[in-house]
Amino acid sequence: MLIDLHVHTHHSHGCTLVPREVLRRARETGLDGVVFTDMNTLEGLEEIRAAGREEGVLALRGAEIVPDRGHYLCFSPDPAAVPPLAQLFGTPPWPAREVVRKVAELGGATVAAHPYDKTMERPSGDYIFTLEGLAAIEGLNARRRGPGNDLAVEAADHMSLPRIGASGALDSIDDVGKAATLFREPVTGEADLVRQIKAGTVYCVAVGVTPGAGEGRGQGRRPEGGRRDGGRGEGGRGGRHHGP
Repeated sequence: MLIDLHVHTHHSHGCTLVPREVLRRARETGLDGVVFTDMNTLEGLEEIRAAGREEGVLALRGAEIVPDRGHYLCFSPDPAAVPPLAQLFGTPPWPAREVVRKVAELGGATVAAHPYDKTMERPSGDYIFTLEGLAAIEGLNARRRGPGNDLAVEAADHMSLPRIGASGALDSIDDVGKAATLFREPVTGEADLVRQIKAGTVYCVAVGVTPGAGEGRGQGRRPEGGRRDGGRGEGGRGGRHHGP
């Protein structure tokens, strides 16, 4: 299954995208699903579920958490059961280390989002090497330009973590579907999504590259990277220095 794991809606400041329109666009581009990851909120779950039913596209809920260092995509197996973020994390600024720890305590998965994006304030950069409990790295974000994606891929390889791909759509619906994540097994809800991310059976998919053999929806898309060693390996943490 192809799922865009990083899309914003009107629940994010400065964004006007509507879930139903995003899902319609996702279907047109050949995606099987979208995870809506608004900034520091899980609001709009019922709206997202209804839009998914109406459009016939898998619609899941996550959040993009902005702590004291970097941005992180956080996925819970049951977003309806997650307490309010202020109750969960306390008073901001939230320490990134505590965000990763508490998401893990809830059975969730945390992904470092565009860690080497120097256009944002306080990117995580090599700080991710010090974070225990990350499930994956966003190795391909379609909205990011320059070396940021390449450095994220190198970091994921060095940490033996899987790489996910996503559009990061925020201000244009046309960005939806420009990058996604390939899941080996069917995903029917957030629990399946979290399980496969943790297992490392997920792959970046770039759109608009030279297609491989075969026809159909996979044309023009190149999957890259699951977990390199088939396990969580700890070797090499902290050994590279690419960013801030």
